[in-house]
Amino acid sequence: MLHIKHAKILGISIALALGISAASPSAYAQDDEYWTYEMQQGDNVWTIAHELLTDWRKWQEITELNNVSNDRIMAAGTLLQIPRDFIQERPATVQLVEVSGPVSLISQTGATKEIDDAIVLAGDVITTGENGSVLIKFEDQTEILITPNSELVIDEAQVIGSDNNFTDINVKLNKGEAEIHANPNKQSGSRFIIQTPTAFATTRGTVYRVRANDDSTAAEVTQGKIDVTNTLGNTRVPKRFGTLAYKNEAPRKPVKLLSEPDLEAPDDIRYLPARVSWQTLNKAVNYRAQISDQADFSRIVLDTQSPVAKLNIPVELPDGQYWLRVRGIDNNDLQGLSTVKPFTIDARPFPPVIQAPLSTDQVYAGEVSFNWTQPENVVKYHFEIATDEQFTSPVAIFEPTTEHTQTLTLEQPGQYFWRVTSEDNRGKVGPKGHTYPLTVKPVPATPELEAPVTSEDTLGFGWQPDDITVSYQVQLSNDPSFEEVLQDVTVPESSAVLQKPEMGTYYFRVRGFDSDNFAGGWSATQQIEVPLDSYLPAIIWTAFTVILFL
Repeated sequence: MLHIKHAKILGISIALALGISAASPSAYAQDDEYWTYEMQQGDNVWTIAHELLTDWRKWQEITELNNVSNDRIMAAGTLLQIPRDFIQERPATVQLVEVSGPVSLISQTGATKEIDDAIVLAGDVITTGENGSVLIKFEDQTEILITPNSELVIDEAQVIGSDNNFTDINVKLNKGEAEIHANPNKQSGSRFIIQTPTAFATTRGTVYRVRANDDSTAAEVTQGKIDVTNTLGNTRVPKRFGTLAYKNEAPRKPVKLLSEPDLEAPDDIRYLPARVSWQTLNKAVNYRAQISDQADFSRIVLDTQSPVAKLNIPVELPDGQYWLRVRGIDNNDLQGLSTVKPFTIDARPFPPVIQAPLSTDQVYAGEVSFNWTQPENVVKYHFEIATDEQFTSPVAIFEPTTEHTQTLTLEQPGQYFWRVTSEDNRGKVGPKGHTYPLTVKPVPATPELEAPVTSEDTLGFGWQPDDITVSYQVQLSNDPSFEEVLQDVTVPESSAVLQKPEMGTYYFRVRGFDSDNFAGGWSATQQIEVPLDSYLPAIIWTAFTVILFL
């Protein structure tokens, strides 16, 4: 509860004054000596004296001061000047109904105050930061929602009369925006004044928005009507209309506000970030979208503007019930009527981020390893893989695992789909993990070698081809482990011709490659004996050696 101390009396009659520097009409002018009261239907000096004065017997002084000839017959709207020291008053209380996001309270001396249970003095400043908001409620049930990036001073607040009949409030909107529901109970005589740098207006029990900066003020009415005035002119703004008041310019003629956008109720959101869209509005150059966790928008958790009819809902929003409010903005920067739709967020625990295999990875039949990240507060994972995107034909059934990996053998090439769903430490299973496609390609067949063919200078090899192999690698070695490869060739056909080596024992093998240069398995190693091309040289050498030793 905030208490406004040492506030000055400003008078009674429901009024909105937009403008610190703008001159008010004489009907609402106040000074240190007198306070002005506007007579309501059925009022007379006698009843006013009993309700408002510290001593009702001073009613006759008021009639003399105001030259009242008949104190029992006075027209509504008649203005009475009442000495300030005659008025019965007490400081009003102001309740902070909701505080959300970055909000600060600064005293006149520049000292920062704690928001909770603070005592607000005249001149203290409430400032909201990005996505910060404050809902203030006064004793007559008047409410002001201070939206993000705004600055408002609660200048004065008084309850006047012996029976708490009237509430007199004065606030200053130095910058930003305030959404106002003034005097919803239509309490006769109460006055609400909000000031901005360029204009002021009067209203009775109205719902409207005010935005201000040093050079202009925008006012948009959704219920009731207001009179917007400054020193250069006046205009009346009815329901569903808005106006602008610029510095050194009379308030402009009211224009009709943009209609409500056609906003489809957003589905329950299971995945964040998410995107919500709506139909574009004719003449809208911008859109304002707000999210609240309260149906009456007493607290704003997200407030954005964009030229496109879309809203990105960030991952930072907690799970829960929300309301989305959207309105268009015209080329005069006037904001139109709003559409509100409820929705829920139920996105936690978040599914993990997939690490491998990605949909672009080359995966071949055989053993496949699946890996993913570990989201916060997740203790188990539900791994699924199927041959259809609806997961009605699972490859296998897996128990929840605490590991961040799963390995299985996929022998059959083809299209698969897989996903991983999180379970938190409370046993809550989150939304189904995102589905990732997986194409398993066939491995090039292992060649089956035919018997080699030899000639005087070459060795010929052949094997059975297959449909997916586009090239083959052939190796020849003098040891079965192929630590030393004597010949290594790549051929496009299912045959190869190698240079014939010297006499000895050799080993050869073959493997295939597909169009992505993925290698299949090596064939079984085959042994080949290379003999001498002719025995005559050996016989001659042997005979010669024998003769020498005779």
